Amino acid sequence: MTRDPDDDALSWAGDDDPTLDARAAASGAEGALAPGWKIVGEPGTVRDGVQGDAPIDEGAAAQLDEPQSDDAASAADAAAASSVALIVLGVLGGVYLLYTVGWVITAGRVPNGSVDIVGGFMFDLGLWLAALAPALWFALSLWLTAVGSRWRLFWLLLGVLVLLPVPFIVGVGVGA
Repeated sequence: MTRDPDDDALSWAGDDDPTLDARAAASGAEGALAPGWKIVGEPGTVRDGVQGDAPIDEGAAAQLDEPQSDDAASAADAAAASSVALIVLGVLGGVYLLYTVGWVITAGRVPNGSVDIVGGFMFDLGLWLAALAPALWFALSLWLTAVGSRWRLFWLLLGVLVLLPVPFIVGVGVGA
C-alpha cells in the first residue's frame, strides 16, 4: 500500500524538491544538489577563530584541538541554572497572577463606605491600583533587574510578601 503525499495534512509547495530529501542528501550524490551548485573540495572541520587560509601557530592549533572541559562544564551548569531560574520565574509568575485575581475579586466585592464623591473615587482608585500592583511589580522586577538574577529573585520574593491579598484571604466584604 503506497502513501500519496497529497493526503498529508500539511503539504507545501516545493515538498517534492529533491534537495529537501534527507536520503538523497545523506548519500552525497551530485544529483541531490540544487541546479547550478557543485561540490568543491573535501568535507572538513572549521575551527573557531580561524579566518580562511590565514596561517595559525602551533600553540593556537593545539589549544583549539584540546577538549574544552571547563567550558563545557560551565555551559552545562549555566544551562541547568537557567532551567531552574526559568521554573522559578514561572512559579512566581503564577503566584503574581493569582495575587492579581485575588485583588480584582477583592476590589469587586468590597463596599465603598464613603459619603462624598471624592472619597468614593479615591477608595475605588486605590482598590483598582491594588489589583494592578502584582502585575506591575512582576513586570518591573523583570525589567529593572535584567542584569542580576539574584536581585531579580530578591525583588520578586519581596513582592510575594508585600502584595499578599490579605482582604481576599481574610474574607473582608463577603457578607456585605
